[in-house]
Amino acid sequence: MTTIMSPRTLTSLTSTPPGAFILIHYLFEVGLPLLSLRNAIRGDDHATIDFMWLYMLNKFRASNKYLYSKMCVHVTHTHQRLKPALRGVWDSKRTASLRGHRGRNVGWDFTLERMNLEVQEMLGTNVTPERIPEVIRVLNGIRRVKGPALDAFGIGGSELSEATGIAEADVKALVGHIESALGFDGNDDAGKLFRNTPSQPFRTGSGTPWGQVSDAETEESTKEFAERNLRSCVGNDMN
Repeated sequence: MTTIMSPRTLTSLTSTPPGAFILIHYLFEVGLPLLSLRNAIRGDDHATIDFMWLYMLNKFRASNKYLYSKMCVHVTHTHQRLKPALRGVWDSKRTASLRGHRGRNVGWDFTLERMNLEVQEMLGTNVTPERIPEVIRVLNGIRRVKGPALDAFGIGGSELSEATGIAEADVKALVGHIESALGFDGNDDAGKLFRNTPSQPFRTGSGTPWGQVSDAETEESTKEFAERNLRSCVGNDMN
């Protein structure tokens, strides 16, 4: 079946700003996957977190994030080498909850950063190795009594939520801007993203940001990159 495109459709496609297509490509390649990762951290979904370490490997390489790309290999290597019992603990406790609210977990590095900040604020300029453990014990005690104390004053619940929330009005405004930039009018909007136009958003080539990912893999395959970095991992028996 031959589809005849109306003049309005042709005009909307050819007049779409290139930046809008970059935005759509970003959403598919990075934006939506990172949103999935954020939700996985909040919900302690270890499988999605594990997948994202692999997914981001070549993206980090293409953007010259050497340490992050190396970390992708080392984290995956460590996870795969764990004995089943330890891996089960790793998977079930992959993220941390600061206040016990479901679906609001954070990464373990954030808990350390939060503790470091609280210790620093409490010590001020008088920092000594002897005072740090003492302050940590005080802070842990405060956490123990903070909830009941605030409840006694009638403070709690939503006022103490770690979640900032996403306003529905903000979502609608963002969607509206994207639809306007792409010329969407409810008539086969999905098809407009894939038709062969001069500004086709999923074209390939080294001149595009996503083409750099392929170029990075061509210079050194993912397998070669992983093997080279695995040689520096503890406990491997590679020759």
